[in-house]
Amino acid sequence: MDGSAFDYIFAPPSLLQQPYGNNQEEAIQFLHEYDREASEMCNRLASSEWRFETNTTDFNRRRMKEQQSLASKFACISWRKATSINTGFTIDGNIRRQFDRILRQGHCGLGEVKYLELQHVLNLLKDNYNNAKICPFPNNRLTENTYTPSNLYPIPITNNYVKTTTGYCGLKINDLTKIMENSKIEAELRYIWTAWRDVTGPPLRNTFMRYVDLVNQAARIHGFRDAGEQARSLYEDPNFYFTVQDLWHNIQPLYKQLFTFVRRALVRFYGPQIIRPDGPIPAHVFGNMWAQNWQNIFDLIKPGRKDTPNVTSEMIRQGYNAVRIFQAAEEFFTSMGLPPMSAEFWRNSVIQKSNEIYMQCSTSTWDFCNNIDFRVKQCTEVTLEDYINAHKELAHIQYFMHYASQPHIFHDGPNPAFHEAISNSIALSISNPVHLQRIGLLAKSFETESGNAMVSIEYLLFIALKKLPLLAFSLTLERWRWHIFEKGPVGMNRRWWELHLRYMGIIPPLIRQNEHFDAGSKYHVIADEEYIKYFIATILEFQIYSEMCSVSNHVGPLHTCDVYRSREAGRILVDLMNNGASLSTDQLIKFFTKGKTSKISTDALLEYFQPLKAWLEIQNRDENVIGWNSNLDDVGLFQMLKSCANKKINYMVSSIVYIINLIIMFNL
Repeated sequence: MDGSAFDYIFAPPSLLQQPYGNNQEEAIQFLHEYDREASEMCNRLASSEWRFETNTTDFNRRRMKEQQSLASKFACISWRKATSINTGFTIDGNIRRQFDRILRQGHCGLGEVKYLELQHVLNLLKDNYNNAKICPFPNNRLTENTYTPSNLYPIPITNNYVKTTTGYCGLKINDLTKIMENSKIEAELRYIWTAWRDVTGPPLRNTFMRYVDLVNQAARIHGFRDAGEQARSLYEDPNFYFTVQDLWHNIQPLYKQLFTFVRRALVRFYGPQIIRPDGPIPAHVFGNMWAQNWQNIFDLIKPGRKDTPNVTSEMIRQGYNAVRIFQAAEEFFTSMGLPPMSAEFWRNSVIQKSNEIYMQCSTSTWDFCNNIDFRVKQCTEVTLEDYINAHKELAHIQYFMHYASQPHIFHDGPNPAFHEAISNSIALSISNPVHLQRIGLLAKSFETESGNAMVSIEYLLFIALKKLPLLAFSLTLERWRWHIFEKGPVGMNRRWWELHLRYMGIIPPLIRQNEHFDAGSKYHVIADEEYIKYFIATILEFQIYSEMCSVSNHVGPLHTCDVYRSREAGRILVDLMNNGASLSTDQLIKFFTKGKTSKISTDALLEYFQPLKAWLEIQNRDENVIGWNSNLDDVGLFQMLKSCANKKINYMVSSIVYIINLIIMFNL
């Protein structure tokens, strides 16, 4: 795989020389060379990306893009050479699995012109998204009482910096995310929600449709019907499309109980003129740009006492800093029998923001693919959130360390969800009040302190506000994307909101037409990054957590389990992580559950939230509707038919179309 091999990168397989014959020894030789060169390429790429993210200069950006281009070429060379080797004779399952993982992914089957066009299209989509800006909320022109379902934002939005009475029109997504998290002014939330979609949607719509065409062509060359089937193949389940639907069917009753409880609080705060008491909820009032995390409205809905224990204040009082936070995270894992962080980790990681150089502050973990150098980048602040994040990041590092002895192609989980699932299973343990009391960040036991009976429910409610909407949103997003890949981009925006209403009970706050492209407001959609992994990871994390609690002989409700200092739980983690991607998902689940099951299951998640579900059912006992009823006005927000002059006729026709779509979706 020397430099001259680049000449063959886009050649048809029939024109390639076959450097390896049809016997197992020569296949092993290819894999040995691939392992060495892939590790070297990974190291160079990680090094260039690390330099850019910790010192964001134009020079470092150029070097990073050069390495990314080389890595892309290397991946296509490897794919082409792997296709030239006949592995049908191979008996060794490990060899076959390595070849399968090399061949399954990517878009290298496209010819040179289309492959380069796809890279150009993706760069355009990401650059336009990252550079999108809007004006601040013009609060001198809108008030909370001006809302009507047909209002559009009141001033033109532009990507240029324009001085207005409220400031410069330069708010990007990070700024807007913070506004959505903190503002409770309905008109401002509606304005921000709409303006962001109008600068990211229509400008990207046609480019996205070309992307869909190109990735579908690539998928067919790789042997799949469309790009959705290619993405689902990573989960090694031929019925994966229906598996996720079955999993959601088990969770949906719990989601609807939470939804109903949240809606009542939002009606109380915003009023029935904004949110109908038995209907779906407008998407802009959840404290999140995409309504995928509802924790930022916890203060509007939480029950019980107002003085919930403040762990962040206690951390500050005890003198925590960034180093101490990561030392505590390291000690959590060593208490379970896992190894400490290496000297290279402590020397090379960046755990505090530099005041001297500009760096990207998004938290991330890094494997430099040399079995020694593993790092974390986090602009740590002394908060409970960053305390939890530190533990989650070290869980990723532990995963890197444990599968380092596997071939490079197995340096991952068996599917894209496992890294996130293992990390989040640790968070379930260290964030619960039992653990925080155990390490002295909660002064008294939440179970015995007088007046604290609601702390357990509040904790479960807070966790549910993150986990359950994420499940619904990730399924919504991916079912939409799979539909677009399979059926084409006709009616994309209508389909987006049909699925939001079906799975989430959410509608747009104002009329959305097919000319809009509201899915383009989410980075993962336009950046070709799959999202169903968050659905699977969220279910899988509870399954892993439950197994760790079981071997730790935990007694009591599952949400009170703390695996700190449990060597038995540590052995579960080691068994999970050592195998990397060398086993399939089913094999690994069967392995860590000691043969009890080989399938992803919602049982542990439902057990975890059972106390909350019972409490929600009592709180919702007087509600006429558990879940939501939709009417013609709801459907008419995204089913507009311009040819109908009469609004009632328009709504009726739209409703009929919507019902037909639901019948098709449910396969009735």
